[in-house]
Amino acid sequence: MSWDDLTKDELLSRFLQMEERINELEEKLNQKNERIEEQNERIEQQQERIEELETRLRKYENPHTPPSKRRSGTDESPTSQDDEDDDVRTDGGTPGRKDGHDPEWRSTADPDEEIEVTCDCCPECGDHFDESVGVSPRLVEEIPDPQPPEITRYNRHYYQCDSCGTETVAAHPDCPDEGQFGVNVIAQSALSRYDHRLPYRKIADRFEQLHGLKLSGASAWHATERAARAGRCEYEQIRQEIRDADVVHI
Repeated sequence: MSWDDLTKDELLSRFLQMEERINELEEKLNQKNERIEEQNERIEQQQERIEELETRLRKYENPHTPPSKRRSGTDESPTSQDDEDDDVRTDGGTPGRKDGHDPEWRSTADPDEEIEVTCDCCPECGDHFDESVGVSPRLVEEIPDPQPPEITRYNRHYYQCDSCGTETVAAHPDCPDEGQFGVNVIAQSALSRYDHRLPYRKIADRFEQLHGLKLSGASAWHATERAARAGRCEYEQIRQEIRDADVVHI
């Protein structure tokens, strides 16, 4: 039977069936993508665990390790006592700065705001204070509360040249050429992915937790791709400089 032989109700029924089938397939595809992201996250965790174990192993097996201190070839795993021995000093000293080395202090930041903290009466007897006899300052560094995203609408006017007919859309330095996310969202997505090594689903969760910005894992992926395209020119220049250098692998 051809489509031309079907009635209007039959065509509508076929269309609804196809629409339900499409929704089912989309749901299965989303579930599959979620499983893939979970598997990638587990793989990354396993890689981090492998790197951690290799780092610990290098402390016991390296060219400078004497034979008496090398570990045996058994499958016996290190115990908690092995971990505790790493912090034990055998020279009778204590962990910290060695003699003759200048101490390193964390630089003091300049306060952005000063708050006078006063008290009116004694907490023990309730007697009122006349004035303070001194100040005990304390610098506290704090991060601000999660900031909601700033939403800006750019009404980009377009023009048509009377001479050649070329159409031009006005540009703004803060308005991206494509997409709905700004430069900071793109930069933070790339930083979370390649520096913090977060999966795309976690990147989306981080934006929602810190800023209330809802985006999908696919949107986070597109943001990192845009960052890669933006830095492609500089990347190629650096690679060419390495190729033209007199000495490499140093």
